[in-house]
Amino acid sequence: MTDTSTRPEKPLEAPADGGVPSSIWLIALGVFAMVTSEFMAAGLLPEISRDVGVSVGAASMLISGFAAGQVLGGWLVGMPLSRFGPRTVLPALLVVFAVVQTIGVLSPWPVMLAMRALSGLALAAYFSVALTTVTRMVPGEAQPRATSRVFAGVTIGTTLGLPLATFGGQALSWSSAFHADTVVVLLAAVAVALALPSVDGVAPVTARELVGQLSGLRLWGALVTAGLTTGGTLVAFGFFSAILQDETGVSEDLVPWLLALYGLASVVGNWYVGRVTHTGPARVIAIGTALLLAGLVAFRLAPGSLPVVVVALVVVGATGVSLNAAHTARIIDVGGATPAILAMTPTVVTAGILLGTATGGVVADAYGVLAPLVVGAALAAVALLTLVPELLGARSRGAVAGVVDGPCPEPCPA
Repeated sequence: MTDTSTRPEKPLEAPADGGVPSSIWLIALGVFAMVTSEFMAAGLLPEISRDVGVSVGAASMLISGFAAGQVLGGWLVGMPLSRFGPRTVLPALLVVFAVVQTIGVLSPWPVMLAMRALSGLALAAYFSVALTTVTRMVPGEAQPRATSRVFAGVTIGTTLGLPLATFGGQALSWSSAFHADTVVVLLAAVAVALALPSVDGVAPVTARELVGQLSGLRLWGALVTAGLTTGGTLVAFGFFSAILQDETGVSEDLVPWLLALYGLASVVGNWYVGRVTHTGPARVIAIGTALLLAGLVAFRLAPGSLPVVVVALVVVGATGVSLNAAHTARIIDVGGATPAILAMTPTVVTAGILLGTATGGVVADAYGVLAPLVVGAALAAVALLTLVPELLGARSRGAVAGVVDGPCPEPCPA
């Protein structure tokens, strides 16, 4: 590794045609493998609890422990490591993840739980360094398309990786599923090491500069919006299966297919958001969040109507978490593409997940499985309100630009 604190940063080059380098898909492969591991625990909780000898409730701490590591990983590990070249850092983080995961699977319960927290730490660090790298590789209008590829690792991991890993774990053993995932993580490490260009990292900043980067009100407004939309989606998503069976009357065999439809919609939504975000991140987020709100409200108002439920699932999947590329673009617009700013993205997304899952459990126990839909809609509505100052400001700036740039009566002032 080479310390870059004493020399200028060497920029990464995008393709001459302004496109997105194919190597970004390999970075996304690493995200996919680690996110699959994150959600795989949820699908294998009964098997893990029986084998390890703990209750299902205790086994669920594997999920919250992973999330706790994610909250801290971008800051504690990702930001400091951004000073080194991504061709070294990203594969190294993948190898660390693979080693930690293997140790956890082969260890007794307390060690396993600790290793899950370290796995979350490694994922968040990888994610923040990946975003810093990708935004340097692809400047300009193509940048949201590039970041959407990184987020595609998340959506594909939950859509394809989770069901496959869960099926494999149930057919063989839960440990076999994790070992198979570890192999994919290591393959991603080799691919990233071979495909990424050898470049310097980002020069570190002083504490004063760091505080300055994170002090903007517009930045925190963008971060809050991202956290609320993620939380609003996840608070509802966690109870889709129960609602489909208890309220819609869907058979247990059909539930995975409907959830797969939701996942497919999220993959398509993520791709589309990456394509249109250059037209205005705040506008794209506003439209997407309004659709998310409408989908959650429709689901709550007609949970017994399968056609309405199917449409609602598609709408929520195509918006919700799929807006992350637009959130990232907005955060960059108002705060810059620095490691400190981009380290906030996994922190905010994870905070939204924790907010959603914690709130959902409380309201579902108190008011029934439909209550999380109401909470999700409320969070989406608040997220829309946080966008109002940004949208009004953009409209005002547009009006001023129209006056300045438009025709003037003769004679025009010199």
